[in-house]
Amino acid sequence: MPVLKLCARGKLVRHDVVPIIFLLYTLLFGQNSPSAGASAPPASPAASQADGERRTNVSGFEGRYNEDLGFYPSQVLAKVRARWYPQIPDLQKSIGKKQGTTVIEFEIKHDGSLRKVRTIQSSADISMDATASQAISSAAPFDRLPGAYKGNLLVMRMHFGYGQRRSAEAPMCDGPNWGAHPMPKMVVRQVGRGVTPPKATFSPDPEYSEQARKAGYASAAWIAGTVDPEGHFSDLCLTQAAGSGLDEKAMEAVRKWKFEPARLDGQPVSVRIVVEVDFRLY
Repeated sequence: MPVLKLCARGKLVRHDVVPIIFLLYTLLFGQNSPSAGASAPPASPAASQADGERRTNVSGFEGRYNEDLGFYPSQVLAKVRARWYPQIPDLQKSIGKKQGTTVIEFEIKHDGSLRKVRTIQSSADISMDATASQAISSAAPFDRLPGAYKGNLLVMRMHFGYGQRRSAEAPMCDGPNWGAHPMPKMVVRQVGRGVTPPKATFSPDPEYSEQARKAGYASAAWIAGTVDPEGHFSDLCLTQAAGSGLDEKAMEAVRKWKFEPARLDGQPVSVRIVVEVDFRLY
């Protein structure tokens, strides 16, 4: 899948908040894909529904990290999420509408291997705790710790929130087109195959939520949206949720973004993309 690397450094909202980096990813969705109907992604794996009330599953980690680590903790989070989300549908068959938060602490050695995985806070459901722990174990080994990092171990404490209430300000993506609701006669395309990527021309920075800052909590929110031929960024929804008020802050900022539109044969076209908003503390 092609990756659009658009980096915009965010302002320091407070002295302990690292500049925020934005990465834009193309979504495997669009009318010009080899098989548009078959290639559209399913609904967000972060989304769930329990007893008629829509819920979401959130994840992130605690800690302020030395700048020598760079984006390493965020990369670990992404790898663990890739193992966690696929387990949730089967887990929900047994736990139903239960809510809970599991906190797992684990150590990563300098070579990326895993050591000492333990549950710091139980969700009060053994299957929830086991699913979180399994996601970490199966994601290992991780990449080697950055060469600039002098420690022999990195201790991470990761949060797994199950069945959390959704926010109206940061809706989750649903449906076969992963939240895309194109207007009649609008063709939503995918970057590639002659479609050039959109370019951000106005990208105000999100702020760090007070709830997350006080808790020392960091995470990443993934937001899907459609860039139309006029460069407006709309039809927004979350594909992966951060929690602790960060999703609302990310969505508030991204709603204001403007783009130079994607083009096909020189003509502006609509494309569906995913924006990753990464929040870190140091």
